[in-house]
Amino acid sequence: MPEQINLAGKLAKHLPPELFALIRKIADIAYHKNMPLYLVGGIVRDLILEQKNYDLDLVVEGNAIGLATVLAEQIGGKLKTHPMFNTVKLSAGKWSVDIAMARTETYTKPGALPAVKPGTIHTDLFRRDFTVNAMALCLSPASYGELIDLYGGLDDLNNKLIRILQGKSFIDDATRIWRALRYEQRLNFQIEPDTLSLLKRDVPMLKTVGGYRLRRELELALAEKEPEKILLRADRLGVLKELHPSLKADKWLIERFREARESGYSAAELYLSIMSSRLSESEFTEFVSHLRFTKQMLIKTKEMRP
Repeated sequence: MPEQINLAGKLAKHLPPELFALIRKIADIAYHKNMPLYLVGGIVRDLILEQKNYDLDLVVEGNAIGLATVLAEQIGGKLKTHPMFNTVKLSAGKWSVDIAMARTETYTKPGALPAVKPGTIHTDLFRRDFTVNAMALCLSPASYGELIDLYGGLDDLNNKLIRILQGKSFIDDATRIWRALRYEQRLNFQIEPDTLSLLKRDVPMLKTVGGYRLRRELELALAEKEPEKILLRADRLGVLKELHPSLKADKWLIERFREARESGYSAAELYLSIMSSRLSESEFTEFVSHLRFTKQMLIKTKEMRP
């Protein structure tokens, strides 16, 4: 059996004291309710990579909203619930954490939101996008800090690879294509060869995803440190043209993005205006309509267009 890895010391060192105390409080309540609790996803990945990340996701085997309600009553936190998925955002002071019910997911058709049922940490990790995001850290007292790595996430971190967990991953949810590019460029990793083949095969599945969700993925890409690298990779793989056939990422766009950052202003609307500046008026209208720009985004982007 592989050696058990414990990250308790790293977690205590990584988190600010107030946030660490909040996590321990949630773990204590979950323990007394006999509800196994785990820290999951990107925070575990970045803890191992020793990268700053205070965006905390917790998974509980049980009623997430019920757990958060008890916690909010004790500490006076505020809750934003999503009963459809039994998830909740808990805000306490300047910190917030997301708590979700461990679940299984099934997709009735490509691009649809998943149907969910209660599950275990094992099924919950299997539903995730990439192996490096499918690890968990146990917060229950008996095994506090132990790493749960069922799908080779640690090996892929060490080998700097982005790998999907299952062959239908991009078909079920094609927004994972954009996420693969985003993580690849942010972490300076490579998309694993079989995953890259499936990504290329499934680029047309982006048509099954609504414009709002595509815009959200684009906004997340533009919020990265050097978004032009993501767009360049997306262009080469035929992903960018799924937003609009006339969009392109090239040397000109790279230079304009870097100039924007050097000017000290790199809001999403400025990047969007640069991306769309070579579109005709009719093409621009098609682009913003497809991605369902909000009225405010549309006004700001149009104002910045040359």
